[in-house]
Amino acid sequence: MSKLRRALVTGASTGLGLETSLMLARAGYDVALADQKAGMLDEVMTHPDLAGVKTVAVTLDLLSEQSIRDGFDAAVEGLGGLEILVNNASRPLLKPALDTTWDEWDSLMDVNLKGAFFLSSHLARHCIGEGKPGAIVNIASTHGMTGIAGRSVYGISKGGMIQMSRMLAIEWAERGIRVNTVAPTTVMTPSRQEMLPEGERRDNARGRIPTGRFPDAHEIAAAVRYLVSDDAVSVTGHMLAVDGGLLAE
Repeated sequence: MSKLRRALVTGASTGLGLETSLMLARAGYDVALADQKAGMLDEVMTHPDLAGVKTVAVTLDLLSEQSIRDGFDAAVEGLGGLEILVNNASRPLLKPALDTTWDEWDSLMDVNLKGAFFLSSHLARHCIGEGKPGAIVNIASTHGMTGIAGRSVYGISKGGMIQMSRMLAIEWAERGIRVNTVAPTTVMTPSRQEMLPEGERRDNARGRIPTGRFPDAHEIAAAVRYLVSDDAVSVTGHMLAVDGGLLAE
């Protein structure tokens, strides 16, 4: 069990955020599960995997500075402290660059990059104030490392997240706060299943992956669990791709 034992996970009501929260709980971590609206976590909080640890449901809207502040404080109060942050919440945008509006750009960047930055700053400030180490894992995407049509703004935001992790890792290294990134290729979460229904588009997406399969949510959560653990105590500023070899081509 890691010396770091209390984690805040954003976007925790479904998909990668939910699986990460459950995996951390199974490993003995106390978990604050956050999502943007009250009630989204009601059913999740009854999951049997959460029964053996301290948990708290937190309302946290990454579009609001006040909500970020209040949500972070609620997580700290509910768990009695905090050392780990998983910036998982994200907003997709499947749209050609020339059709993207000013408001769509702002909304996506505010959630995927700006909100994650300021939430990370809250965690760092808290850990520094308490004189304790911390760990941040940002969930980016292979779209942040490769070019693909129709996903420009999303990819730009995830590329920014990868670079943000490197910059913060160096800035906070001497404070004992590690910052890393997990970059998955497409994972068939409920939202991705809607965006990529069975058929030619899904087959094409799978065909880009050298291993010929989509990773599942459990694999992404396992990467997060490793990066927040004591086994990764010397790992910071790193981008771990869980991509079936996509970036190796």
